[in-house]
Amino acid sequence: MRALCGFSEYGKIMNPNDILHPILGMVFLHAMVLVWMIFVRKKAMSEMSMTMDDARHLIDFNVHPAYARQVADNYNHLYELPTIFYAIIFYIWAIGHVDAIHIWCAWAFFVSRIVHSLVQGVFNNVKARFSVFIFGWVTILIMAFRELLNATT
Repeated sequence: MRALCGFSEYGKIMNPNDILHPILGMVFLHAMVLVWMIFVRKKAMSEMSMTMDDARHLIDFNVHPAYARQVADNYNHLYELPTIFYAIIFYIWAIGHVDAIHIWCAWAFFVSRIVHSLVQGVFNNVKARFSVFIFGWVTILIMAFRELLNATT
């Protein structure tokens, strides 16, 4: 209950804006994966003796080797589940329900996306990737269910 009143479990007053910091982390993760994708695509194009003009006419980027597709797929995945994360974070922040549990969940989600990106981009083990994906979903569901319980009381 103390956390709902703006206090952390350590008794210090929390800054409600702290829940927004993992969003900034996600922006930098997007940027890093973008740079990674550019490098692996350029490498793949070089290996295939493909020019930028050739790439402009490609209809299907699946001609790229798996290592390049994995990073590109991960870049696209950063626009899927994280959109729900952004929605719940802004909801919690706007309604004034920021507490330590929400902040921990937000950071845990951010870390799960880093791990997901590394797993998918480096060795693409689907079982490991799925486990990290589910963990990220659980952090979002914890925040959403807490807000649902808050709305019904």
